[in-house]
Amino acid sequence: MQRTKHEAALICPPLPDEFAYLWNAFLRLNARRSVGFAIEPITFLELDAFTRLSGLRLRPWEIAILEDLDLLFRKVHAVKRDAE
Repeated sequence: MQRTKHEAALICPPLPDEFAYLWNAFLRLNARRSVGFAIEPITFLELDAFTRLSGLRLRPWEIAILEDLDLLFRKVHAVKRDAE
């Protein structure tokens, strides 16, 4: 029963192709983030290094989306951690 509940929560619409490059950028940044006692935010220094090394040129609105994804990821992780 619990598994079915969690699987149902994972069902979502497919990722639009136009958004895939930002999602991939977030996944790459997320895989290299600093972790201490809690998950640290992705910093502007990390974003700057990532864009320079990857060649991906991000506009301000794209950076804002990455910041929103980062904040959401950290909030969900904090809720899961507090529930344990």
